[in-house]
Amino acid sequence: MKHEVFGRFTVIKMTNYKIGAVFLWAFGITIVFASNVKAMGFLEFGSRGEQVREVQNYLYQLDYLGVKPTGYYGKLTKAAVIAFQIEYNLAIDGIVGPMTMNTLRELAGGPNRTVEYTVKPGDDLETLADQYSSNVAVIMARNNLPDKQLVEGQKIIIPVGKSQGFTTNSRSSPGGIQAISWAIVNQLWRNGEIARIIDVETGKSFQAKRLYGYYHADIEPLTKEDTRIMKEIYGGKWSWERRAVVVQVRKLFIAASINGMPHGGQSITDNDFNGQFCAHFLGSRVHQTGRIDLDHQAMIKHAYGVSLFGGELHQPKPVPVMTQLEEKKISHPKF
Repeated sequence: MKHEVFGRFTVIKMTNYKIGAVFLWAFGITIVFASNVKAMGFLEFGSRGEQVREVQNYLYQLDYLGVKPTGYYGKLTKAAVIAFQIEYNLAIDGIVGPMTMNTLRELAGGPNRTVEYTVKPGDDLETLADQYSSNVAVIMARNNLPDKQLVEGQKIIIPVGKSQGFTTNSRSSPGGIQAISWAIVNQLWRNGEIARIIDVETGKSFQAKRLYGYYHADIEPLTKEDTRIMKEIYGGKWSWERRAVVVQVRKLFIAASINGMPHGGQSITDNDFNGQFCAHFLGSRVHQTGRIDLDHQAMIKHAYGVSLFGGELHQPKPVPVMTQLEEKKISHPKF
């Protein structure tokens, strides 16, 4: 067994068993990666049958799978399984083994997994989320709500008890900023939707549009002015440096991390930004390798600790700068 320590993060490599684990101490989250399970006959890409249909039924009920069950374990089912595993701190391999299956059965098979609720005068999402042991972001995603505003008589579906018996990757800080798992952010922040990016260190902000992204969000500055502000945040020079930011998606403020290097394709052609840049969230991964980037996760942790006042960052804090020795220890996958 080999240990590598980077600040508060510890990476443990178990080469004999081909299993790697990343312990994110800052959030109290453990994400385990397993690779050598095919011989055990678990459900995976290409599987068929009633057990696959059962899994798809659970994923459909829990709003991870957007199509009705077919009995075939294809790309959509694998993506839904991965999203579920990320949210519930399971082995992120896209394969349904005993732990994933038992968690699915317990969550989807409970008698009170969802409630159809009619909004009453004075109701708000925060109170309802507490009342039903749910999460504001989860309720918004399930009901496709554009913001937190509720209307008397409105009917909404509330997923019940997600915080009871299981540890999820989504939580809120006293400062009003939420650390929301990528599985949920991916549902909330739609492709083509504009969000506000607030830099933690400087307090400056700019608008950006989400356009792509499977493991994390690929985004572009909306206008030339937004590009100018972003470049100013980076000291006048584009860089792969990770920065702690807060992403405002509608009325939600979400801890995140970005890099500042244009790369890949470009969709907005008149913004003076030749490409796109990455926005990472809790548990998101790098497209190139499929791995979690510890530098991004460290910046997310830093953003999570900042307070909001009137929608603005309160007393922005300087982001810790890694030493040259630490930089040499950590590899930097770019996107």
